[in-house]
This record gives sequence, structure tokens and C-alpha cells, in this order.
Amino acid sequence: MNNTSFHSWRLALGLLSASALAVYFYIPSIAYAGDANSMHAAGEPTNCNVQFGPFTKYDQGIDPAIAVHPSGLIVEFHQTNAPGDYSLWYHVGTLNGTSVTWGESQRLNVSVHRPAAAISKDGYVIVSYSTINHKNGSFVRYRVGKIDPYGGHNQSISWKTDSLEWDAGFHSSIAINDNGIIVGVHESGTGGTGLYYRIGHLRNPAGGDYTIQWDSAQWGIKYDDGINPHIAINNLNQVVEVHQVTGESLLHYRRGVFNITIPYPDEVNYYIQFGPSKRYDNYAEQPAVALLDNGFVLEVHQAYSGVLRSRTGSLSSYSPEEIQWSAPVEVLGGSGINYPALATNGTHAVLALKPGQFSTGDLWYSAAGICD
Repeated sequence: MNNTSFHSWRLALGLLSASALAVYFYIPSIAYAGDANSMHAAGEPTNCNVQFGPFTKYDQGIDPAIAVHPSGLIVEFHQTNAPGDYSLWYHVGTLNGTSVTWGESQRLNVSVHRPAAAISKDGYVIVSYSTINHKNGSFVRYRVGKIDPYGGHNQSISWKTDSLEWDAGFHSSIAINDNGIIVGVHESGTGGTGLYYRIGHLRNPAGGDYTIQWDSAQWGIKYDDGINPHIAINNLNQVVEVHQVTGESLLHYRRGVFNITIPYPDEVNYYIQFGPSKRYDNYAEQPAVALLDNGFVLEVHQAYSGVLRSRTGSLSSYSPEEIQWSAPVEVLGGSGINYPALATNGTHAVLALKPGQFSTGDLWYSAAGICD
């Protein structure tokens, strides 16, 4: 089945009843919870490492978000650091080994807090953000744009939608894989401690509809309690989510797999089959995570001392709930690292952050090869 037929069928599946023939074609491409071990493409942890080099300033601002296409094209978003100004700015960059050539900073006329970003294999860019800077009364919204994934760093994103609401929530994270599956997570938007997820896909970009069709439920599905969630999905539909315990410097992760069930002929349920929440660090906060198709996991966080650290790991082939982690490695010292942003194209990882000790709001990046 070609990509056009595949996506057309997915659209029909989300709106109409599933025929037996359609189910036959669609289900083999989905990783079911019971098949999590067989979907793991790697064995136990590899000797892969990621050694981030020197950090380089690329702009000023706060709360960066970053996404990397397999081609090496980068899209980066951040909020301005000007007092009282909450406008969103973005860069397009091209990855050249472990350095990035950045285009000019471009303004998107929207007021945002805590942006998050994803890019599809076809070059559709999704930016998600909170409407206010605290979780009581916040909503998460998104915009979708298009960029040439094989173009240069001087291009602009062609925006295809206005700002659209996708849930009540705060501090979102969003990811998309080559199958077109979108996963998003966020904190409660009503002041509570809950963490929620949604699953969707771009409705019909070939037909001019670039909005997200949320397949999982009308609203977010609660899966845990905590703050600062971050999610990654690979092309085998495996999911890793990390978050911080509310009020404590404890980090937890959940492994999961995208799944569907068809309990009745006219009903389709889309969900993430999550394993239990597992602690992996006792003295850390503000985590971010990336996941490769071979089961390699890369995570960064701020340690209790304000030092930026990273961990590597691997999805266990013996337990569908476990990640086997390495010991943490110091990446950058300092008196505080605010919300590091992490993304990978499978061969390289890019890290962006605002060092907390600088009042000027400098934004830094570093790029590293994976398994170099």
C-alpha cells in the first residue's frame, strides 16, 4: 500500500466503520502492547555514546524548542526575552556534522509560553505552546506550517493554519513519526497535578486540510501525575515519556506503544499502552528525551546542582516496561539550566538551552554524533 492509500485509509478509519479488509491492511503496521518485545529492533544496551561538544550562542530568548528532520534541517522556536513581550520567534538551520548554520530569526505573531516543536518526514512543522505562563487556566494551542525539508537555512515556514486549541493544559510536548502518528503530552490546565496525552494525525494535507484530527478521545487522557513532561515516538510506534514528580527533584519514565482496538464494528480506539511509571533519577528536574528506531534512548536534564547532565539507554528486549540506563554524564556546568530542548534525526542529536546564570537570555546549542 502506498503512502497516499495508507493515509487515506487512516482518515476513513477515523471517521467510518472499519471493514474486515481495511483492518487486515492496517493492523500489521501497528505495534500492539503484546508485541512490544518483537517490535524492539535492537538487543540490550549498545555501546553508543553521545558527547556534546562546546556550546555556541545562536540568539537571545527563553524556553527553546527544537526539531530535526532526517535530512538535517532544523526548526527551532523560542519566546523572546524582552520584558512583557511573549512573542514567538523561530530559526531554520542546517546541520553540518556537529555544527549548525542558522538562518535569521523570524517572528511569528502569536503570544506564547513554553513552546514545543515537531517536524514530519514531509516537512510539516507543528509548534505547540501554552496560552499563559501558569497552569491554572492555561490552554495548549498549535499551528501547522510547511517547509522544504531538503532546502536551506534561509527559507521561511509557510504557515497553513491559524492558532488552534488542542486541549486545556500547560507545558506541552509534541512528536510525530514517519507513520504520521502525532503524540502530545501536557500538564493539567486547571491547576491539578495530572499529566495527559492525545494521539492524532494531520487530517488531509494533500487536500488542503492541515489541522490535526485527534483520534484518541475528545480530550486528553490522564496517564500520570507530575510536571515537565516530554515525549518521543519512533517509527516502530514505540513511545518513551519522561517527567518530574511535582514538588520534588525525582524523574520518572514510562515506556509505551501506540495501539488501536476495534471493540465493535463501528468503533475504533486509539491509545498508548503505557507501562508503569519508573523512577530513574533522584536529584534532577526538567527532563527531555529522544528515541531512535533501534531502541536507543537519549535523555538530558538539569541536576540538583544546576549542572546539565545526560543519560543514554536502551529499550529492554526482555521487559516491555524497562529502559536500561547508563550512569549520568555531565554536559555543561553552571548555576542553572532552564528547560533544555533535545531532538535527533537518528544520526545526530541537537541540544538547545538557556543557561540560567546569564541574565541576558542567551540561547546556546550543541550538536553531537550518536555512536561516534
